Amino acid sequence: MSTEIELIDGVPSFTVTQFSEVLNGVLKLSFERGVWVEGEIEGLRKPSPHAYFSLVEKIEGAKCSANITIWAGQLRKLQEKMHNQGIELKDGLKVRLFGRPEYYGPFAKLSLIVTDVDIQFSAGDIAAQREELIKKLLASGVDKENKKKTVPLVPLRLGVISSGQAAGWADARQQLIESGIGFSILFCDVRVQGDDAPSQITQALKMFSRREDIDIVLLMRGGGSRGDLAAFDDERIARAIGQCSHPIFTGIGHEIDTSIADLMAHTSAKTPTACAEVVITLVREFLGELAYSATELRSRTQMALSRSRSRLSRNADRLRTRPQVALDRAKQKLTMHAGSLRLLDPATTMSRGWSITRDSRGQIIRSKNDVAVGDTVVTLLADGTITSTVEGVA
Repeated sequence: MSTEIELIDGVPSFTVTQFSEVLNGVLKLSFERGVWVEGEIEGLRKPSPHAYFSLVEKIEGAKCSANITIWAGQLRKLQEKMHNQGIELKDGLKVRLFGRPEYYGPFAKLSLIVTDVDIQFSAGDIAAQREELIKKLLASGVDKENKKKTVPLVPLRLGVISSGQAAGWADARQQLIESGIGFSILFCDVRVQGDDAPSQITQALKMFSRREDIDIVLLMRGGGSRGDLAAFDDERIARAIGQCSHPIFTGIGHEIDTSIADLMAHTSAKTPTACAEVVITLVREFLGELAYSATELRSRTQMALSRSRSRLSRNADRLRTRPQVALDRAKQKLTMHAGSLRLLDPATTMSRGWSITRDSRGQIIRSKNDVAVGDTVVTLLADGTITSTVEGVA
């Protein structure tokens, strides 16, 4: 201070400016090496190029708060440091910040001017929150809901959710085209990272869920840092996947990345191109089975035709030969019957010395009681007839 301190009854008296300078002097002396303060970010405002927010702590219903200021130069450095570890500066994030307290007289505001952040502290909290969310989703069965959906036999109508500018989607799209399969693609362009990504992806999932002109939904995002992929760990997306009426296939990030969206989806692939390949394989397997079935059908049809031709040929031969055989057998039977009839013919019997005698009425006389003395009878011989008169019956 440039002026001498006035004392009143031994107690210092300051102007407001002096009081502000004293406070800053005390703060600088007390926190000469700086201080770490931890809490939860609340009310983040980033009017370019600086950031302002409160760091809060809630204990038994009471809230304690500290004002935080990050100047533009430090903000860029801290954001880059956090982004590389998959952490984004946003409300609700628990952080441990390093800085020096400063009292700003014009606004009567005490703030912590931040110059560093403890990445491990925030990463640990984010990981714990992620694990807690996964446990909650698994306990409520959300991870099983979309897996119950039936994938159509030939999934050709694809609903795709991705960024139109993403290289991952471009590669996957090229792969779908080069497969030569006639996929129908309905594309929904969304943000796949940043604050707006979870809400946009959630709305896209709900929109596709209402449509009946698609078979499956592909949710894609190429590689990036953990911060770039953080949107896919959002609870809103997880629940929208569980509620979607279509099977959802994901292709998010790199080989080593597994998001909560992957865990909730019907089928997950490591990358967008791998996701496209899964769909292509499904269709090709069906086409292969269809070709095999067609070959089998053709082969069995040819065998059936061949057997039918053989049966027809045999039946034709039988039709040509069986009538003659039947006729020959009929002739034999006729000859046999004719012989039998000849044996039964009275003329044949009479030729062997037998005769037939009839009365005057033409009735065959079988007994002596059939005639009386004086009756006229006619005897039929093989070569003629004899008419006689009965003179006596013995």
